[in-house]
Amino acid sequence: MRLLCVFTLGLWTTLSVAAPSLDLWQAWQSAQHSDPIYAAQQAQTLASQEQINQARAQLLPSVDAVTSLQRNDLRRASRLNQGQQSNANQWQLRLSQPLLDLSAVALLERSKLLAASAVFALDNAKNDLVLRLSTAYFDVLAAQDSLISLQAQHDAITQQLQSAQLAFELGGATITDTYEAQSRLDLINAQLIQTRQQLENRRQHLARITGLPIYQLAPLRDPIQLPKPEPQNADAWVYQAQSHNLELIQRRLAVQAQQHQLEANQREHSPTISLQARSGSQNTMGVYGPNTRPRALDSSIGIELSIPLYKGGAIDSKVRENASLLQQRLSEQENARRAATEAAQIHYSGVESGLLAVQALEAAERSSLQSVQANRTAYEIGVRITSDVLNAQQQLYETQRALAQARYNTLLHGLNLKNAAGLLQENDLLELNQLLEPTP
Repeated sequence: MRLLCVFTLGLWTTLSVAAPSLDLWQAWQSAQHSDPIYAAQQAQTLASQEQINQARAQLLPSVDAVTSLQRNDLRRASRLNQGQQSNANQWQLRLSQPLLDLSAVALLERSKLLAASAVFALDNAKNDLVLRLSTAYFDVLAAQDSLISLQAQHDAITQQLQSAQLAFELGGATITDTYEAQSRLDLINAQLIQTRQQLENRRQHLARITGLPIYQLAPLRDPIQLPKPEPQNADAWVYQAQSHNLELIQRRLAVQAQQHQLEANQREHSPTISLQARSGSQNTMGVYGPNTRPRALDSSIGIELSIPLYKGGAIDSKVRENASLLQQRLSEQENARRAATEAAQIHYSGVESGLLAVQALEAAERSSLQSVQANRTAYEIGVRITSDVLNAQQQLYETQRALAQARYNTLLHGLNLKNAAGLLQENDLLELNQLLEPTP
C-alpha cells in the first residue's frame, strides 16, 4: 500500500509538470499560427492583392513572338496533277501598347478597392479570432467552475447524507431526511457526468482554435474589478460603430468597387486606341534546301483605333446585370450599418447590465454563505431539517456559478463592443489576460 501511494504521488506530480497552465495571451499567440479560419483569410487577402497587378497589366505593353513552318502544294484543278511545291517559314515579334482604354482604367480602380477590402477583411478575421478564442476560453472556465461547484455540492450532500443516516440510526431523525439527501446525491451524480462531458467538448473546441492540448487554464482573479466601458455613453459607441465598423467599411468599399465595375461595362462602347508595332521575316524558298534568296525583314508601326459597334447585346446585358448588383451592394451596406448600430447598443447594454448583475450576485453570494452557515447550525441543534440545509447549499452553489458566468459574459460583451466600434486590438486581449491568475 505504501509503494502504491508513492507511485501514485509520483505519477500525479509528473502529469502536473507535463500539463502546464495556459493563459489567454499564450492561447492567442498559438491561435494566430494555428487557427485554419484565420489562415484561410490570410491566403485570401494575399490572393486579392494580385488583382491589382492583373488589372494594371491590361494597360501595360504586351509582347509576343510568332513563328510558323508551311509547305505549299499547288495542283491543277482539272487533273489534280502536281504543279509546284514550295516551303516557307516565318517569324514575327509583335508589340501592343494601349494608349486609351477607359474600361481597363475603371477595372484597375476596382481592383484597388477590392484589394483594400481584403485588407479590412483580414483585420475583421483577426478580430473574429480574438472573439472566438475568448469565448472558447471562458466557456472552458465556466465548465470548470460548474464542475468544481457540483463536486463541492456532491461532497456536502454526501456529508449531509451520512449525518442523516447516523441521526436515523440513533433515533434522532426520520428516514425522510436520508431519502431526501440520497435523491439529491443521485441527481448531482447525473449532473457531474453531463458537466464532465461538456467540459471535455469545450476543451476540444479550444484546442481546435489554438492547436494545443488543453489541460489547465488560468482562471479569473478573485476578487476582481471588472473594467467599465469608456466613454460611458451609448450614443458615442453607436456613432463610432457607424463610422469605423470593419464590416461596414468592407461593404462601403464593395459598393465603390461595384460602381467602377458598372462604369467599366458602360465604357465597353467607347473606342480604344493602341500602339501596334511588328517586325519579322518570311522565307518562301526551300526550308530543307539551300536558300538562294535573301530573307526580308518587314517592320511596321502604327496607331490602331477600335470602335465596338455591336456584340450581340452582351455589353448592354452586362450593364443591366451590374446595375442590379450595385443595388444589392447598397442594400448590404445599409444592413451592415444597422447591424453595427444594433451590436453597439446590445453590447454596451450588456456591459452595463453585466456590471450591475455582478454586484448583485456578489451580494447574493455573501447572503447565501451566511444562510448555509445558519442552516447548518440550526440543523445541529434540531431546529432545521436536512432539506433546509441542502436547499441553502444548492442556492449557494448556483449563485456562485451564476456569478462566474456573469463575469465572463460581461468581459465578452466588452470585447464585442469594441469590435462593433472598430476599436478591438491585441492590447485589449493583453489587458484582459492581466485579470487572470498568473500561470505556474
